[in-house]
Amino acid sequence: MDKVTLGQAIGAVVSIITSISVIVGFFIGIYNFVKKKTTDKIAKNTKDIEELKSEVGWLKSEMQDDKEERIIMLQGLLACLKGLQEQGCDGAVSNSISEIENYLMKKSHV
Repeated sequence: MDKVTLGQAIGAVVSIITSISVIVGFFIGIYNFVKKKTTDKIAKNTKDIEELKSEVGWLKSEMQDDKEERIIMLQGLLACLKGLQEQGCDGAVSNSISEIENYLMKKSHV
């Protein structure tokens, strides 16, 4: 049997430690790469969400303005129809007045 010298034992231990270090370093590198990509993606998604929230807020404001404008126009139309009714127009005018008033009543109780 050959005797193992101290140098050979130290060389074997150093070789094993080096191999383990390379393997651990490889996995740490992969972990850091994936972590960076994930962090970057999360940051981009967070920014996109904030931009979308801003746009949604703007759209809600525009929709409210449009709703108010439609109500004013509908009220004006109703006033015109009532004026026509007072001048003796009937039939379609009376039906339209009734439908608009019913619509406004439903909308006011929703």
